[in-house]
Amino acid sequence: MGLIRFLFMKKKCLVHTAFGNERYYSAASKFSAHGISCDVVRKSNISMMDMAFGGGGQNAVPFAKNAEINNAQYDFYVTKEDEHLAQRALR
Repeated sequence: MGLIRFLFMKKKCLVHTAFGNERYYSAASKFSAHGISCDVVRKSNISMMDMAFGGGGQNAVPFAKNAEINNAQYDFYVTKEDEHLAQRALR
């Protein structure tokens, strides 16, 4: 997946990184309101250790899901031509 992302996104630049769903939706709505097309790469910071210490059994799944929602990293990429528009939209 990394190679494919590299090939298709080398003409795009990273303009914003958001952590958690709330900040993701805030940034995405700003880009959408200004008509800026962007690609988003989601990186989950959850590990098997987080799941293991979530209480075990059925309690581990909600803990892991909550940790993933609150700690997921979202990277927003736009074309180089739209970089200044994206920065303006975030302000």
